[in-house]
Amino acid sequence: MKLLKFIFGILFFALGFASAENFGEVTFEKGYYYVIIKDAKFDAVNNVLQSEIKNHKWGVIHTMNVDKTINSPIPHKTYLLCRSDYLSQGIRFNKDIVSVIIPCRISIYQDKNDVKILVEDVGAYTQIFGINDPKFKGFLNQVSDEMKSILQKTADHFGKKQNFPSM
Repeated sequence: MKLLKFIFGILFFALGFASAENFGEVTFEKGYYYVIIKDAKFDAVNNVLQSEIKNHKWGVIHTMNVDKTINSPIPHKTYLLCRSDYLSQGIRFNKDIVSVIIPCRISIYQDKNDVKILVEDVGAYTQIFGINDPKFKGFLNQVSDEMKSILQKTADHFGKKQNFPSM
């Protein structure tokens, strides 16, 4: 149990130092996509995130309370997600690979005054598993794009949009 707490502590610490120059925009780093929402409260962002997950037709099949697991006062959750139509399609491509990579994961935590949301790069599985089928690659990229859309739509809800007239 101490080892698990140590591992989660290191992961939490490392993720906290990932930097983003473009707050509110989906950014890629080291195999995952993330978005930072400036000056935000965890509960407010988490509620919008859960709504966007549902709006994108994904289901939360399990919630990992990372903060509780490592006894941290800083809110941190990881959601395990599945979308039945994508699961059916993926199983038809390759049930062995898809069985190993499901469910998709999305994580959210408070980082000082900001909230950070992260998703894995599902498209990277093409390299990990040596997938050469262009249709299967396209499918995994579609899933990855969907996950990035959840991030962006959540961030957009909190973004301060300014409309400038076109010249």
